[in-house]
Order: sequence, then C-alpha cells, then structure tokens
Amino acid sequence: MAIFAPVRSRIQDLAFVVLPLLLAVVVVLISQFTLGSWWLELLSYFMPAFLVSSLVLAVLCLRTGRGWRHRWAPALLLLACLKPFSETVAFHGTDGEADLTVMSFNAALFNPYRPETLESDPGLFDRFYDHLRTGPSPDILCIQEFYHAFQRDEELTIDSIVKLGGYSNFYMNPRFNHDYAGLIGVATYSKFPAIASGRLDFAGGDHTNGHWNDFVVRGDTLRVVNVQLRSMSIRWTWDAARSLPADLWWNLRNIHGRLRQGYHARNAELDAIEGFLRESPYPVILCADINALPYSDTYQRLKRLYHNAFEQRGRGFGFTYHHFPWFIRIDNQFFSPQLGISHFRTRTDIAISDHYPVEAGYRVRARR
Repeated sequence: MAIFAPVRSRIQDLAFVVLPLLLAVVVVLISQFTLGSWWLELLSYFMPAFLVSSLVLAVLCLRTGRGWRHRWAPALLLLACLKPFSETVAFHGTDGEADLTVMSFNAALFNPYRPETLESDPGLFDRFYDHLRTGPSPDILCIQEFYHAFQRDEELTIDSIVKLGGYSNFYMNPRFNHDYAGLIGVATYSKFPAIASGRLDFAGGDHTNGHWNDFVVRGDTLRVVNVQLRSMSIRWTWDAARSLPADLWWNLRNIHGRLRQGYHARNAELDAIEGFLRESPYPVILCADINALPYSDTYQRLKRLYHNAFEQRGRGFGFTYHHFPWFIRIDNQFFSPQLGISHFRTRTDIAISDHYPVEAGYRVRARR
C-alpha cells in the first residue's frame, strides 16, 4: 500500500491546502471589496455553498489532515468566511425599549400573482387589514410595490391603512399604471408629520423609485428613505421550473442575462442616489427592497454608509423572500451610526406577499 502514499499525500495537499486557499481568495474578493465586477457578483450567489464548504473542509482536516501542514489553509478560509457568515445568520436579542418602530414591506401590489391575473385578491387585502386592526402598528410603515385602485373598496389602500393603522400622515411617489388600473409606487405612512419631503426618481419603471421624509422624533430630526431597486428577475412559476431541463443551455443563458441586467441596473440606481444619502443633514433610516444578496456590491456599498438592522439585532437567517428560491434576504433596513437599535425581526406571520415585512425598533440618541 506504500505505493499509493505519495498519491494520497498529493490529494490531501490539494484538498486541505490548494482548494481552501482558492476559496479564501474568492471569498475575500467578494466580501471585502466592491470591484464592480459582474463575474464576482455572479460568484456571490454561491456564497452559501462556500460557507458550507469551509465548515466541511475544517471538519475533514481535523479528522484526516496531517497536523498544521493541512490545518493552516482551512483555518485561513474560516477566517475569511467570518464576515459573510455574520451577514448570513445573526444571534441577537432585544435590547431595551424603542423610541420609534419602523416596518419595511414589499407588498407585491397586494397580490404577487397580479402580473399574471391583473385581478385583485380581496382576501390578501383583508388579511393585511386584520394585522393593522389586531396588532400595534409601527410608527412608520414603508411600503414598496404599493397599489391603490378605485374599483373595489378593499383596493382603497391609502384610506384603509391610514384609518386602520392610526396614521395621520401619508406620503407617496405614485405612478398610474394602466394595465393594473391603479397607482403604483412606494408609500410611507407615519404617526409623525413630515417637516420636509421629496421624491427620488432614479429609474424608468413604475415599481423602482423612492422618496424621503424628515420627521422629528423625541426632539431630534431623522430622515426616512423608502426605495426599491431593480428586481433580481428570479420570479419563477412551476411551469418555468419544469422547462429548465428541456433546453438547459437556453435557460441558463436567460437566467444569466436577467441577473446581469439587474446587477448593472441596481448599480446605476445606487449611483444616482448615493450622493443624496451621503449628504443627508440628519441620521438616516433606509427602508429598501434592494433586490440583492448580502454579499452583493449593492449591499456592501450601503454597509459602507450605514449599519444593517438585521446584522445588529436580528436572529436566525432572516429570509425575506418566500417564493423561489425561498432562502434569500433582500429586504433590509439600514440606519446611521448615530441611532441605536433595540430589536429587529422578519414578520413571517404576515404572509400576504412574496416578501415578508421586516420591522425594527430604534433609539434616538442625542447628537453631539
């Protein structure tokens, strides 16, 4: 058997030295830098697989490796994975009382199947209204893919949410969509009056735009920004999923093209508003469906400006999209370091959209 010893040694070197080093370089490039590379962005979709691989390699090297010769590279890979791991799963709890509660919710036009049916689902409206009736409503409610029409009573969402949520103020960046016969855009409800407001028109579609409002909370002024960036284009039906093997190459090229277009569009949209965010005279709470993973350029650029609420006070994986592919977190709240955060949770009990709402409680700190 000694004849196979050199072969075995080379295989172990490949598994416990070369492979971990290659993975570590890729993970560092993705998680530590924003290089504006679509190919690195594409690799970021495989970050969960990289994290699992690092754990598997670490366990294997402990069991079969040859001392430090085969342990230093897996250890380096584990170190490289610490940052993306903290962006994937959180272990925090509640910390004190909140001065302000904020919910961000992509309502998917209050019917995620509307692009196929063009019809409202009264049951989805009623279920959301029941949440407003039975539970304490957040002080500020930011909705993306908001929808208001005039055909049925339940579609009068502006009036219904104001009344049932106990809101005294409403702000919107609306566009009328003829196909859906209603207003579409982002909307913000607040129990505080805005002392200043403005629109953020950074894209051509009805869904992707934003607006901002300045509110006075406990004597301090905060800026709440509500935006939606370009879609990831991953919405699939069962029929589409079954068609994948039928023409594998065409489907892979189609998926690649849609993801690539979305990546470039989101970068352009963030370019258009990043200066505005940086120049805010007040602490910012950014409520956004960024349509990008935590390892993406979009997410990392926003983290250079603000803290992420999930990373600071979340628990578990915090997945916010519960249709295909079911395991991603694309809905976020970011906040300025001048603010504190008491809690964060993904509201999986509100399942009326293909997105779950995310809710956070903030503490207003005296600025020096």
